[in-house]
Amino acid sequence: SVASAAEVEILTPRPGSTIVGRRPETHLVLRRPHNAGTQVWVEANGRRIDPTVVKEGLNHNYFHFRLPLKPDRNSFTIRPVGQKLDLGYRPLRAAVNPSTFGKEVYLFHQNGQLPESCILCHDLQKTSPIEPVGLRAQESCASCHRNLLESSTWQHSTSVNKQCLACHQQFVQPFRIGFPTAKTEDLCIGCHTGKREWRSKQHIHGPMVAGGCTLCHNPHGEKNRYQLWADGAVDLCVACHSDKENLVSDRPLRFVHGIIHGPGCVACHDPHASDHEFILYNSINELCVSCHHGYAGLRRGHPVGGHPVAGPTERRRPGRKLTCTSCHDPHGSPYREMLFAESLGGHVCARCHR
Repeated sequence: SVASAAEVEILTPRPGSTIVGRRPETHLVLRRPHNAGTQVWVEANGRRIDPTVVKEGLNHNYFHFRLPLKPDRNSFTIRPVGQKLDLGYRPLRAAVNPSTFGKEVYLFHQNGQLPESCILCHDLQKTSPIEPVGLRAQESCASCHRNLLESSTWQHSTSVNKQCLACHQQFVQPFRIGFPTAKTEDLCIGCHTGKREWRSKQHIHGPMVAGGCTLCHNPHGEKNRYQLWADGAVDLCVACHSDKENLVSDRPLRFVHGIIHGPGCVACHDPHASDHEFILYNSINELCVSCHHGYAGLRRGHPVGGHPVAGPTERRRPGRKLTCTSCHDPHGSPYREMLFAESLGGHVCARCHR
């Protein structure tokens, strides 16, 4: 962005563009002639943001900012000149697919060459071997991307060791870094070889089919265990399974399965793949009696004498087997015992025994 004498020059990102990323932030790099002063800051919603790095060049001063973003549009003012900067932000959860971004999306490192102003301080070709295994580290990447790890409690080993090119493609131009070199899940199981068996399971979690591991896991690092972008017990699940949000909302259902407020959804569901329906760790009844031990081995006699607790068919929901969930909602219900209807007046029994 060419600047007048009173303005600062915006080197990156392009004003009006949209940032696509896993973290709600972006880097802003400004340049200003020496004789124009060294006091530059950014204002957003009345909040002052000072530069994280100020670097003196031959004829200019360079100012690096880390700007927080929110989904949709973001407006910033560069002070003291009053210059406006508008940016969009789209959270990235799925695998990177550049063809879906559109012309408004700003793609870092996608130009034919590194801008001359960046070469003064950054050398993307710089690598060094890591002892004792001899793998090469891309030290220069960390000069800008330290933030990928700084706020992370659980960190991916490739990021910690700065082995960025293990996943990111390096094009013919040595300073042009691209998107992952293969399908996301292929990259992941290239190292996590024990996870390849998931592909042979009868039931595979939708995100693994649709977008790969990065729909749930941040490939660089996160605050949550297993590098999940939200708490893995419940919050991550209800982000997609919004019909279950009433289990953990401010006004939840009257009766909620206690396990949800303990280990959460993954106490019963395998988040990746399983040979059991609904991606459960075991068949429904076997899973239930693993906690409700008093019913283990029971074939008849619940809720009344002679009543079966398992069978090949269920009358209320054709195509389903008779299991504990034929009467009980395994997540939660407005009715006692987490029944699907009020037990008094025969409302539960009448759905099968018309």
